[in-house]
Amino acid sequence: MELLAHGKTEIYMQLINKVLSLGKTAIVLVPEISLTPQMVDRFLSRFGDIVAVLHSKLSVGERFDEWQKIKEGKAKIVIGARSAIFAPLNNLGIIIIDESHDSSYKSDMTPRYNAKDIAKYICKKNNSILLGGSATPDVVDYYRAQNGDIELLKLDKRANNASLPDIKIIDLRYELAKRK
Repeated sequence: MELLAHGKTEIYMQLINKVLSLGKTAIVLVPEISLTPQMVDRFLSRFGDIVAVLHSKLSVGERFDEWQKIKEGKAKIVIGARSAIFAPLNNLGIIIIDESHDSSYKSDMTPRYNAKDIAKYICKKNNSILLGGSATPDVVDYYRAQNGDIELLKLDKRANNASLPDIKIIDLRYELAKRK
């Protein structure tokens, strides 16, 4: 599938659009829902009321309403923090883990779980796609990609063809020695 845009969120939405056209559903996990209102707004404006949002900041009633919307099949896309991995979607086509390097996908509270591990299991069980997106990949995931265990896809252009920033590697040992 050829992707037309180069921004990470836009690519997510294009992939989900393809999945929806096949009659399947999608989960998008974000590390912290309160930090990503722009992403949620973009999904809602593009896909409308087939989007459900799940996170701990919702009231019990709001969470119940979103859960029912998903369970009844009215929601085809679920966006949320790590607990959204348990959303009762049918016919799952893709799970996207945004900022997949982030440690917040591991729950320290009982029951302890890692949403990334659960996503891998669910995707394997449902023959679904698992996509982890990150500008700074997790070392383990990067190693697995280098060994060919998973596929590494690189974005070498920014949204709207904006230029990439210049990158300089600075040996801080040398810089500190210069100051003495």
